[in-house]
Amino acid sequence: MGKDLRAFLELIKKAGPDFYVEAKKPLKPELEVGILQHKLASEGRFPAIYCPEIEGSNIPLVTNLFGSLEMYALAFDLDPRTAEKSQVLKEYMRRMDRLIQPQLVHASEAPVKEVILKGKDADLTLLPVLKHAEMNSGKYMTMNPFICKDPVTGISNAGLYRHEVRDRDELAAQIHPANHGAIIARRYAELNKPMEAVIISGHHPAAIFGACQAGPLHMNEFEVMGGLLGEPLRLTRGETVDVPVPADAEIAIEGTVDPNDWITDGPFSEFLGYYGEKMPAYRMKVKCITMRKDAIYLDLDGSHREHPMSMMLPLEAAVTRAVEKVVSDLRAVHFPPSGSCSHHAYIAIKKGVQGEGKRAALAALATVQFLKLVVVVDEDIDIYNDQDVLWAISTRVRGDTDIVIIPGVTGNRMDPAGPYDELYQRRLGGGGFMTTKVIIDATKPKDLPFAIRITPNKELWNSMKLEDYLK
Repeated sequence: MGKDLRAFLELIKKAGPDFYVEAKKPLKPELEVGILQHKLASEGRFPAIYCPEIEGSNIPLVTNLFGSLEMYALAFDLDPRTAEKSQVLKEYMRRMDRLIQPQLVHASEAPVKEVILKGKDADLTLLPVLKHAEMNSGKYMTMNPFICKDPVTGISNAGLYRHEVRDRDELAAQIHPANHGAIIARRYAELNKPMEAVIISGHHPAAIFGACQAGPLHMNEFEVMGGLLGEPLRLTRGETVDVPVPADAEIAIEGTVDPNDWITDGPFSEFLGYYGEKMPAYRMKVKCITMRKDAIYLDLDGSHREHPMSMMLPLEAAVTRAVEKVVSDLRAVHFPPSGSCSHHAYIAIKKGVQGEGKRAALAALATVQFLKLVVVVDEDIDIYNDQDVLWAISTRVRGDTDIVIIPGVTGNRMDPAGPYDELYQRRLGGGGFMTTKVIIDATKPKDLPFAIRITPNKELWNSMKLEDYLK
């Protein structure tokens, strides 16, 4: 049996209440699960929340598998109590570079085939899909890889999009036009053919990370998932569609998308903490639902910290590779939760020559479209500590030479600080996707005198233990 969701739940359950908690009473599918998650976050707690009973469904739910760095350490077989952030990123990148071919298994060996519901029995209302926020247009499936097959190359593709439940057999699949799922859908539209697809719910988090990658269109995410798992991803054939299904998933929803049949979804509670507007979406008609006998539904609250955290490692890996090409000694890259794990990046370098700070920042901005602010600091600054980064800005930055403002660059369509001025939109191309990028070079000047930072004596810092000196 391959790695799966329930094996991971057993792992985090043993790790204790910092990683796993259970709801002790039935919860409504409207809002209540999200309130629990946000109240825990207000206390600085980010455990997975297992909900045995969601009213209206016989299927339990789990959420917040992606809410903390410690959870990622567990997903990649590291000790969450000792692994440093840089170690987690390094292990993630090592696994990303080690693609593993998937393994095809017969339906009899696939737990996701234990229950097969077709036709009228394929009813989405059986699932505990949640309404996460008051102004959301409905109930949304969120952390659920959407799998389709490129009609040109035949390569399967997996991506993470949002899916609103519109009826017992219908979903609104909102896929950004630049994402691979939409590119493949347009190819089907050109061929005047429907696109077959599978949406899965529930798998090991390392496998789900594979659907987050922003590689080339011809990249096979199943190989990436295997690399992140550290073993081949087990696949089985679809019941009603010619699309492979992860055999160890909890639930699989098979259906077809007419790429010329557009509907709308939204508003939706987005990861930046604001409601997004109504958006065009594909209509997906459900043909079959398969699941385990004791299936568990995996949820993600779009406006909770878990959502941007799920993007952090892929973005940090991409920027690390880009910056390494332009500076002599990169020390670390971090996308902090305070910047929604996407809009701000902190980069630590050991400066080799004057100007490397700005080169590092430009490489990062060219790599990640969402980025709005890049702060580059020296190697003595802890980029995982916002206070230390702000201290570097306050003591090492001259505004006239160290801050660069670049207006009129493609940004994040969900950013509420985008162009709201009509004249600004006309000048810069409009469309609601333009923004201004900012670089702050908070590194000390190279080969020039600079004040010496006060730091504790290293020998005493390492030898003195608080419990030995304080009652």
